[in-house]
Amino acid sequence: MPSGFISLYELNIDRSGTLNFAAASSSAAGAEFRDPFKYAVQQGIDPTLYYLGDNPRIASFVVKNGTRLNYKTVSAAEFNNTDIGDPLVKNYPLSCSVEKYYYAATDARYVASTEPATGAPQTGSITYLYALKNTLNSYRILNPLYAVSSSVRNLTASVVAEGAVEVGLVTIPSLFYGDNIKKGTVDLKFYITGTLVGQLKDTNRDGVLYQVGPVNSNGSGSTAGLVLYNEGFIVLTGSWDLTSADGAFSPSHTEVYGTTNDYPTWTAFAQTISGSATDLTATSSSCFLDFSGSHVIPTMMLFATAPQNQLNHSNNPTYRDFTSPQLMASASTGYEQYKDAAIKNTVSSSYNSPTGSFQKITYISKVGIYDRDKNLIGIAKLAKPVKKLEEREITFKLKLDI
Repeated sequence: MPSGFISLYELNIDRSGTLNFAAASSSAAGAEFRDPFKYAVQQGIDPTLYYLGDNPRIASFVVKNGTRLNYKTVSAAEFNNTDIGDPLVKNYPLSCSVEKYYYAATDARYVASTEPATGAPQTGSITYLYALKNTLNSYRILNPLYAVSSSVRNLTASVVAEGAVEVGLVTIPSLFYGDNIKKGTVDLKFYITGTLVGQLKDTNRDGVLYQVGPVNSNGSGSTAGLVLYNEGFIVLTGSWDLTSADGAFSPSHTEVYGTTNDYPTWTAFAQTISGSATDLTATSSSCFLDFSGSHVIPTMMLFATAPQNQLNHSNNPTYRDFTSPQLMASASTGYEQYKDAAIKNTVSSSYNSPTGSFQKITYISKVGIYDRDKNLIGIAKLAKPVKKLEEREITFKLKLDI
């Protein structure tokens, strides 16, 4: 993976070869693409002939047929233009990374579709920021600052007079955090030549980012952005100069960020990875993003109780005293056990002999799990057998990840 990327399934690690689907069509009638594995079996050919290079890569594919199974990333039009029997291939590894998008106050948030009198209709489009409009508004119950449009600013407007502001949008794929970002863990730091000039945290755990440092820095205590915990987005709106009140920078630090202004702001956070600007280095600036993710694993909780005066007998041969007779009679047609065979007394005593007063004692080492029809469907093994006395009731708590 390139720096900053994560592999989705951790497939094709250290694999340099390729899978050649076209090779299966070279000897096929009409030079049609075919499933190389199925074709090789039908023709009696070694399927590995279609693998090229050492340690070939894994490839995912589906063959178009009557089931109409398709990848989500393949459009319906592209699928319909594919012939029956053609494979749709997806190469691994699939990867993702944190991305940043910058919107100046005058940048269009959407383009409306139009249908001119002549010519083909113009298809409209919306930005990632505009697509979050309903999601942001739905979180107003947590904090009114989630409102897209207010008396202070309008995130979807592209005219300054209508409340438009510059916005930085950081997108975090779910592969980085699991089910959701853990509240209260988001921490953004902005450094200039190694000096911390700004720090943001969601101190109230409500998704609103406040500038908490450095002390007495420009904008300290101000709201500079929002976090969408479940969706993995950070919306940055702080546009003040982070170095204007810092005595270490006189005059204020300036650098090319590809933004409206050349000084460090929260909207310029992580601009070097921004898809809105290219060829940015900003060698004096460093940005750090810290957060914790959470992943919920469904579990099933089971309780198994060993009641008093129950489960104190065992069919284990060691349960009986070997010094007592085991059989009353034995013949070629059967045998009869000695019904009064003594149970081994394992009660400890202060003396080597005799033992303590007799008690029926068993040691539970396994717990069987049965369905409603009394079928054994699972066995839970204890790390250490548990001693079961007649007067003792024991409840075992079993937790199964689903």
